[in-house]
Amino acid sequence: MRAISRELRAAGAAVRVAVVGSPNVGKSTLFTRLTRRIAHIANWPGTTVERREGVVEAGGRTLVLVDTPGVYSIAGVSAEERVTRDYLLKGDWDVVLVLVDALAPERTLYMAVHVLEITGRAVVALTKWDAAHGKGVHVRVEELERALGVPVVPVSAVTGEGLDRLVKELLQAARRGDRPLRLDYGLLEGPIAELEGLLRGVELGVRAPPRWVAVKLLEGDPLLAEEVKRAGAFEALRRLEEVRRAMEAMGRDPEELAVAARYSFVDTLCRRAVARVPVREERGALERLLLHPAAGPALSLATLLALYLLVFTLNTGFPLNVILEALGLGELAEALEGLTLAGLISGLFDSLAARLSALGLPPALSAVLVDGVVPALATVLSFLPLILTALFVLSFLEDSGVGPYAAASLHRLLQRIGLSGRAVYPMLISIGCNVPAVLSARTAPDEVERRQLYVALPFIPCQARLVVLLAFASAYFAGEPALAVGAVAVAYLASVLLFAASSLLVRRAYRVAEPPELLMELPPIHLPSLRVLWWISWDYAKHYLRRAGFIIFSVSLLLTALTRLGPGGFVESPGESLAFAAGRALAPLMAPLGLAGERAAILAFAMLAGLLAKEVVVLSVAAATGSADPLEALASLSLSRGQALALMVFFSTYMPCAATAATIYRETGSGRLTALAVAWSLASSLLLTYLTYAILALLGLA
Repeated sequence: MRAISRELRAAGAAVRVAVVGSPNVGKSTLFTRLTRRIAHIANWPGTTVERREGVVEAGGRTLVLVDTPGVYSIAGVSAEERVTRDYLLKGDWDVVLVLVDALAPERTLYMAVHVLEITGRAVVALTKWDAAHGKGVHVRVEELERALGVPVVPVSAVTGEGLDRLVKELLQAARRGDRPLRLDYGLLEGPIAELEGLLRGVELGVRAPPRWVAVKLLEGDPLLAEEVKRAGAFEALRRLEEVRRAMEAMGRDPEELAVAARYSFVDTLCRRAVARVPVREERGALERLLLHPAAGPALSLATLLALYLLVFTLNTGFPLNVILEALGLGELAEALEGLTLAGLISGLFDSLAARLSALGLPPALSAVLVDGVVPALATVLSFLPLILTALFVLSFLEDSGVGPYAAASLHRLLQRIGLSGRAVYPMLISIGCNVPAVLSARTAPDEVERRQLYVALPFIPCQARLVVLLAFASAYFAGEPALAVGAVAVAYLASVLLFAASSLLVRRAYRVAEPPELLMELPPIHLPSLRVLWWISWDYAKHYLRRAGFIIFSVSLLLTALTRLGPGGFVESPGESLAFAAGRALAPLMAPLGLAGERAAILAFAMLAGLLAKEVVVLSVAAATGSADPLEALASLSLSRGQALALMVFFSTYMPCAATAATIYRETGSGRLTALAVAWSLASSLLLTYLTYAILALLGLA
């Protein structure tokens, strides 16, 4: 029953996808959006039902999408049901794409469950994803994936969201083993197991497991009964009749029991994975204000910035600690930092390190645990509350409707640097920390835009880099507040320029001239569901721990080891370590700034330490110079103000930390893109640093 063009027959490598879904689930719209061209249009054999085949080219592979008729079941009663059923049971598909309406998952999941009992070589697409939010419907995708056992991909045929991932999942599913969904049918489990045993090994000519055939026979499926009869499995038919008569004598209908079991599974799953929030339909005063051409962008930025500064204050004390320091309240700032979430976690691990040190362990083992394992573990876990709270706020913005309005109001401004309004979320999060910012970049529906953000976001100075800037400003511009503020402002301006340039360059590299459009529904602003906020933020946080945590731990451990190991083994002084030796080797990088010898080696060493975390840059200088006071250590380098300003530009722009690089890798799965982001960060930062110093020298300010 295969109908395909001569061109595709010759190719021979096409992955055939059976597209299955209920009427009005958005199947035709998605089919049209996905397919680049129609390869074949005809009728299904022996029917007047139209059959379409569309072609999708992806990564050198060809997918042929076979559009089956929209049906509510595969009982085979109508001509459409018979066509869909026959193709699923006897067709030449490699993978099945099952569509579920995100606006009505309770109604459309039943069909998906029925199909997934036939095959696990499938992908579920949640259609109309763009409209679900505006209607107050929220679906926990990870819960659906766990329960159904197949990938679940939210998609929008209107905005294009999720389509790239859908194609990738279909290609992967075609190579996956077949593990059909297995439901618990309660009282029917005994008869199902018995019939399954009798049918095992019988060649029925259908692409369905014996368990599914047994269930359908108990439901009274006449078409399958004929197949079993033709195959000569008379013992199975005899036992089937005995079971049905026995159950009917007890007043139990096997078909009702089977249908009830499926609906019970769907109902339980929807209670766990679907939440509905009432929303009003009319647009209120706040919505109109956020969309105002003048007031909208200012209000949006102020709202987003205030929320994220609250997050960072709770986690790290920033920017309140900086304000308190500026007011001469250093002790209060220090006390505040100790009471923040990051401060409490840091205090916990400091206490653990102190206890381990007091155990009198062998020096090498103590160094591994106290200076390696504990700080590396602290690095991973210290990000967790920040990520959790930052993404909770992001979820609040999205779910309440404030986020989409803010994105719409800022869209035109961000288009100038090749981004959409949605990029404002990760940009603002980056001010506090680049790690959750990289995680939130996945909210961009455009694949190229996500890659732009992965490369460009590390240029936005996080709070740790601000600490370095303030230290340099205090060491070399003390007593002249205007110059100190100006120096910090220059460093931030350099960061913004590199962010914008990187975004545009990446878009050009992918040969996309036009900035991304912002196709999204603007739902009425409403009170979000705490249940949904927790779903989203905790799923993201688990993603961070599972995917990026191990890499961050490993890299932190490695870099820490390099600062405590020398050619002869464990060393007391960082100046004798492998990292400092590498700093000496990289010292020529400081030559364009007029730096050489020990000063250049110390700064190159600090640069390497800064790849672990920017917080340790100034501490590394102090350790290398033997000074107890970090500011005195910086001042002891005797830099000119031009050199200090150029180095401020450098330390504020290059890759913020190993955690950011690790998160980029886990989000993209691409070592090449991650290496490119790190290399570009270092090269462009150094180039801009040299340029800054050269300009200052020309002006006689170096």
